[in-house]
Amino acid sequence: MTYEQSINYIHSIPKFSRILGNDLLRVLLDRLGDPQKSLRFIHVGGTNGKGSTATMISEILISAGYRTGLFTSPFLTRFNERIRINGEPIDDKSLAETASRVREISEKYGAEVSEFAFITAAAMMYFKSQKCDFAVLEVGLGGRLDATNVIEKSDVSVLTAIGLDHCQYLGETINEISKEKLGIVKPGSPLVLFPKQEAVVFENAKKVCAELGSELIVPDLPEKYDSAERSFLYKGEKYYLAMDGEFQTLNAATAIEAAICLAKKGYNINRENIKTGLGRAKIRGRLDRVGNVIIDGAHNPQAVSALLKELEEFDVTVRFLTAVMDDKDHGGITRLIAGFCKRRGASVTVTELEIPRCLPAENLAAEFEACGVIAEIKKPPAEALRKLEKSDGVICVCGSLYLAGEIQKILTE
Repeated sequence: MTYEQSINYIHSIPKFSRILGNDLLRVLLDRLGDPQKSLRFIHVGGTNGKGSTATMISEILISAGYRTGLFTSPFLTRFNERIRINGEPIDDKSLAETASRVREISEKYGAEVSEFAFITAAAMMYFKSQKCDFAVLEVGLGGRLDATNVIEKSDVSVLTAIGLDHCQYLGETINEISKEKLGIVKPGSPLVLFPKQEAVVFENAKKVCAELGSELIVPDLPEKYDSAERSFLYKGEKYYLAMDGEFQTLNAATAIEAAICLAKKGYNINRENIKTGLGRAKIRGRLDRVGNVIIDGAHNPQAVSALLKELEEFDVTVRFLTAVMDDKDHGGITRLIAGFCKRRGASVTVTELEIPRCLPAENLAAEFEACGVIAEIKKPPAEALRKLEKSDGVICVCGSLYLAGEIQKILTE
């Protein structure tokens, strides 16, 4: 297959309709030579902050001289972003060759897996072929049944902030969701748990780690965040971040403790490697600023709350541009943004993406109206952005990673 054919094929694979669990993926990987058995893993799950934390850990490993694969989802502007080695996305030729091989084997042996499992297998193959020392894996959905959990062991497991998301698949409560996400913890492998969680998450983590003989590590809370220089103190040491937002200091503390775990295991990682890695770890679509446009992929109430906390520091008018997927907690997102608008005199423009899952703009506008805020409807996103760019203040794009990627692409082009 060509690159374009590979991308079209991957996106044509059903997301959830195939057999639940990883049995077919294990067959596929076995026929591919079990590439995952040749790799060392850091496994990152959670609800919010997975991508940022995984990127921080990856950059720390790179700064320590390790050839590091990074597997994340979703992509912002180009599919290749999901599979990286030492920060560089997989090239078109390698992606086409790898996808072609995975397709050939999956069809030959009847191991036709879900879309995400297919991409996971391709990433494993590519990381092995490129002789990676480590692979940092970001969980796609949940943990216990996630395709990335096909791995048998990891050097360290990491869970970021756990909140209510994908409830239709993972459960209706934090208790249920956290149990699913804790499914990535491996026997004897330490777990680093994001320091701000609901009490039930800590309780469940202690129980799981005790059963598996795994050490539970909860980072201290960072101190003295300086937004101007993006610095903070952690256990008496000063660190600098490449990413904006005080909430990133919590992700950084989690990444620091994961790196310390690896150092204790004998890997050659020191304090300077950690500082260097955090100082260059950058992920687009997280408080990303392009001129007067702030792009943030916040797509659940927990992430939106963190975003709004940062926006409270702005002394200019904020104009929201938002779209939300129908399977997200759009009611919770709407209430938070509406509350900010009423406090700060901000405005809202709702738009719509050409994605079946996208909540119709009219429905989203009605939800804002029910909260006492009149939202203007403007479609498509490019037209909405063009109109808002004529206004004063800052434009805040949020509500969906797909919208963040669309606007990022428009601004780049």
